[in-house]
Amino acid sequence: MRKFYGIELLRFVASLFIVIYHWGLSFRFLNLAENNTYQNFLGLIYSHGSIAISIFFVISGVVFSNIYLEEKDSSSFKNFFVKRFARLYPLHILTLVLIIIIQFFFFKIFGSSQLYTFNDFYHFFLNIFFLLGIGLEEGRSFNSPVWTVALEIYIYFIFFFLITLIKKYQIRIVLLVYTFIIIIDKTNATELNFISRYVNLDFFIDFARLFFSGVLIFLIEKKFKNSKYLYIGTVLLLTITSFGKFYFFIFVPSLVMFFILIDKIVVSKKIRKIFVILGSLTYSMYLLHTVIFLYLLFVLKTFDKISFFYTNYSFVFYLIGTIVISLLSFNYIEKPLNKNIRKKFLT
Repeated sequence: MRKFYGIELLRFVASLFIVIYHWGLSFRFLNLAENNTYQNFLGLIYSHGSIAISIFFVISGVVFSNIYLEEKDSSSFKNFFVKRFARLYPLHILTLVLIIIIQFFFFKIFGSSQLYTFNDFYHFFLNIFFLLGIGLEEGRSFNSPVWTVALEIYIYFIFFFLITLIKKYQIRIVLLVYTFIIIIDKTNATELNFISRYVNLDFFIDFARLFFSGVLIFLIEKKFKNSKYLYIGTVLLLTITSFGKFYFFIFVPSLVMFFILIDKIVVSKKIRKIFVILGSLTYSMYLLHTVIFLYLLFVLKTFDKISFFYTNYSFVFYLIGTIVISLLSFNYIEKPLNKNIRKKFLT
């Protein structure tokens, strides 16, 4: 299976953007004074960091295509489910438990939950079963950023049921799926009363469009990877959408394609290995940064040192702490559990 080293780097950078973006956002959620540390340097991330989530969905489309469209034999539904469960669920449960513990102490000592406050049994049920991101929540709860993981899982299973068709019809069927998603979006079909009264699918539609754009650029790169026009077209689209009118759904896939193409430049084995290590931290960083923020907040509130939050040291501690703990989590929790679950349940 091919390894996309540029994509590994982009994954890490995107996760770093989210960690920084949520640092600034968290102070607003807590009704604290704005704390956009290193504003002059990181201002664009504080204001536009959420674009990193969209990058993740395009990358997922590329990665899943690389795994499943290149297989000679199609995976069974059971094996597909086990692989997704083994990769996503263990850390989800661990971070959920860690947040329940710290929120219990927040409530016991300070009288209320902090940051994400809808931490009742109903929202626990939604979190346990990844029933998030479709309008069932009453507010932000537990490890709130995990709502995007839930939407990604829904899209994974749509992709699974289309694998056979995509293998057979390649770009044509992906364009058809992509067009169908655009039609749903532009006609506001998800706002029909019999749908909108139960669920909100706005984010799901956008993220599905981004995911299948990732599938599309994987197939395009595979078919035209030795063509100079692919490089020219990618750079041209990036330039137009960056400095001209910002076409979001063109810019993000073009950015991902650009990082796919830089593999031709990055030939050093050491640098490639570093990119792989950094890319492996993505999921850990995404799920753990809220945990780290909350535990840091608890310590500072307990010792009445909230003012420390407004120093550069607290930001550096949060950032480096997230990266280091994510590295430990991936190597000593996620990786072993992933391996053991696969070993036990894959057929």
